[in-house]
Amino acid sequence: MAEKYPELNWRKNLNPIRCGGGYDYGVDLNRNFNFFWGDQEGASSNPCDSDYHGPAPESEPETKALADYARMLFPEEQRKNDPELQKDDPFAEDNTGMYLDIHSSGGYVYYPWGHRDAKSPNDEALQAFGRKINYFTNYKMWAGSQPDFLYAASGDTSDWAYGALGVASLGFEIGDNFQQECDSFEEEVVPINLPALLFAAKTAQKPFSTIKGPDILELDVRHVNGQIRVSVHASDSTMVNAIDNFPDFRTGNQAITTVQLYLDVHPDDYRIGDVSWEMVFDSDEETAGLVLSVITSFLPGRHMLFAQAEDSDGYKGPVSSVFVEVSDDETTLHGASLRGARAPSRHRDGRNTEKKHAAK
Repeated sequence: MAEKYPELNWRKNLNPIRCGGGYDYGVDLNRNFNFFWGDQEGASSNPCDSDYHGPAPESEPETKALADYARMLFPEEQRKNDPELQKDDPFAEDNTGMYLDIHSSGGYVYYPWGHRDAKSPNDEALQAFGRKINYFTNYKMWAGSQPDFLYAASGDTSDWAYGALGVASLGFEIGDNFQQECDSFEEEVVPINLPALLFAAKTAQKPFSTIKGPDILELDVRHVNGQIRVSVHASDSTMVNAIDNFPDFRTGNQAITTVQLYLDVHPDDYRIGDVSWEMVFDSDEETAGLVLSVITSFLPGRHMLFAQAEDSDGYKGPVSSVFVEVSDDETTLHGASLRGARAPSRHRDGRNTEKKHAAK
C-alpha cells in the first residue's frame, strides 16, 4: 500500500476495519501496544484517523507477534506487577535489554515518556541516550519535558518496551522524507544512523548503567620495533554534551578514573587469569598511552583488544575494540594512528603511571 500509493503516506496496517469507503481502514500499529493503550491524548478511537489505536490492545497480529517475541526475549523478573500504576517507579540500573524502533521520517530520536509530556523515572539514563545518539545524528530529542516534544503518542512501542518490559527504549525518526530516495538513504541516512545503532547495541547488557559511563572516542594501536603502542582517548562529557545551546548534563560531570584494556576477552566475560592492563586517568577527558611488548604479551595470530572506561561514580561505559595482527616479524594495524602519543612506564600489574596528552 505504501509503495503503490505514496501520496497517502500510509502508516497503518491493512486490517479491513472501515469507517466508510476509500482508504480509511487499518490500525496504527504504533498505537496498539498494551501500555496506556486507548489514552485519547495520544491516539484516536476513530477508525478513519491515521493514529487509530485499534479495537483492543495487541489486537493486530503484527503487534501481537512483536510483543510475544519481546516478552520471550527479555527477563520477566525485571518487569513491574502493574506497569501503568507503577509508571513513576524507576527500573533497576542492572536491568538488561535494549529496544530500538525505526521510523521515517523527520530527524528525531525519541524516548519515554511519549504518552505524556513528562520525564520518566529513568530519565537520567534515557536522556543520556538521546543526547549521545544526537552526537552521531544531530537528531532532535522528542521526549517528555524536552523542547522538541511534538505531541503525545499512547500505546506506542517505545513507551511499552520501557514501561511494560523494563528495557531501555529509543526510537529513530530517520531521514527527511516519508518515501526516502535510495541514493539519499545510502549516502546521507545510513552513514549517520548506522554508527548510532551500533553504539546503542554496545550498551544492551546493562543500558541504564552503561550509558552513564565514559565513552572511548578513539582506540588506536601501532606496532613499533617489537612493541604494541596503544593510545586511548576517553571522555565522560563530549558525547552527552554535544547538543548546541543545551546545558551540560549531570552524567557527563565526572572524572574518568581508569581505562581497562583486555586481551582477547570481552570485559563481561573476564575471569581471573585473563590478560588485562589498567590505565589511570584523572579528568573528564584525556588521552593516555601504553606500551606492550609483542614478545611477552602476544602470540602470533589475530588478537582483539577491548577497552572500557570507568568514572568516579563507578559507572563503566560502552566497550570499544580493535584488531591487532601479530606475526613473527610484524604487526599489522587495524585502527587509526597514534597521533604521537608517547609510551608510559608501567607497573608489573600493568597499570599506566604516566598520562599523556590531556585533552580537556
